[in-house]
Amino acid sequence: MLSKRMGVFSGGATVAAVVALAIAGWAPQAEGAGPKTGSTKDPNYPRIDFPPVWGKSGDLVQPKDFRRWVFIGSPFTPHGLNGGKANFPEFHNVYVQPAAYSAYQATGKWPEGTMMVKELQLVDKSEFPDGSRLESSGRGYFPGAVNGLDVSVKDSKRFKETKNWGYFNFNHSAPPYLRAAKARPIGECAGCHIANAHEDMVYVNLYKPILSTLPGN
Repeated sequence: MLSKRMGVFSGGATVAAVVALAIAGWAPQAEGAGPKTGSTKDPNYPRIDFPPVWGKSGDLVQPKDFRRWVFIGSPFTPHGLNGGKANFPEFHNVYVQPAAYSAYQATGKWPEGTMMVKELQLVDKSEFPDGSRLESSGRGYFPGAVNGLDVSVKDSKRFKETKNWGYFNFNHSAPPYLRAAKARPIGECAGCHIANAHEDMVYVNLYKPILSTLPGN
């Protein structure tokens, strides 16, 4: 069952309306901008401002203050549009480090040390059988409590066997999340990305509208 629940940043039918405006008003930041407090440097990841932190046994330490990073999208496949059996029924709020975001905009490539953090957010209380409810803006799906954390890391030395990316699950439950996590087996996460991801193990087409430079900005 975990293999269905992981699928970090997976594809599928994405509900864009209502979702984008409901996710707390996040927007990408201009190149060179972004949170500086707590940023560090690691010679293994020279282009990254908030690099991965590893434990002695290779565990990934939970990224700090990731909600201050750049929000790039929130893919969403609700039960109501999937016969009540969606594999990924939560909002998947995805964040990347500001430096990784700027590097991708400049080069079209994710640099070593890129972390994509996906925080799961449950659908709020429903009024209709499909899980939707009414708000002043109309009927739709609206975000409720957060309920899980997954992280993918680009490191070609550590994760050569999985096309340079490792995948970590910090629990699919309410916070607090795990302080550190081990890389998941290929069959639980990386395998799906190897077979289906759009570009460099990332379902990047879901995030292109925000990864693209905003005209006139």
